[in-house]
Amino acid sequence: MSGIILTFPIVAGKVEAWRRFCQELSGSRRQTYEASRQRLGITRERLALVETAFGAAAVTTLESPDVDRALGQIIASKLPFDRWYRDQVQELHGINLAGYEQYQQQTPLATNQELIFEWTLHSSAAE
Repeated sequence: MSGIILTFPIVAGKVEAWRRFCQELSGSRRQTYEASRQRLGITRERLALVETAFGAAAVTTLESPDVDRALGQIIASKLPFDRWYRDQVQELHGINLAGYEQYQQQTPLATNQELIFEWTLHSSAAE
């Protein structure tokens, strides 16, 4: 299972509209939302609101066996719910997902990864 965390700023004055968008996903659009996510292979999606000194942001966590494919299909789908979802993202975040079409292509995993820094709290230090 792979996942991705996306953080998008919310357009000034649109926080309540973003909350209503989330309510629609869990309410009146629940069936079409679930059908979309099942078709895309998304097994978990979380939407969180973060208030910062710079304004509000939405943090979206997606899990799927194939995140690249799921995101590519969200970007390219012509189905009514997916078009509505993209329109909401554009209105609420000012982001046109059509500009990310290059992500529809399967990207190979990097083989030349260089670990620069890592830190782990050892259990004895936490006591």
